[in-house]
Amino acid sequence: MAKGSDVLLMLIPTGGWVITGDDFDSIQYDEGVTPLSKKEFLDGFNKVDAWKADQDQARENERAAILNRLGITAEEVALILG
Repeated sequence: MAKGSDVLLMLIPTGGWVITGDDFDSIQYDEGVTPLSKKEFLDGFNKVDAWKADQDQARENERAAILNRLGITAEEVALILG
């Protein structure tokens, strides 16, 4: 389940905001940060799960590429670190 902080991280990844819970009215913006509209914030809840899945897939692709360059498997890394 998406949280308000996930939505803000997706929509304003550079930071400059603080949120308490998932309440739009609790968002505090730093000076110079353009605030979101309530609609943008609420619509973000419908998009954040797909965004997180894309982020996870990109991270996994990066991990696989590194392992491939090193010529080792994830299991071998676990053995080394374990």
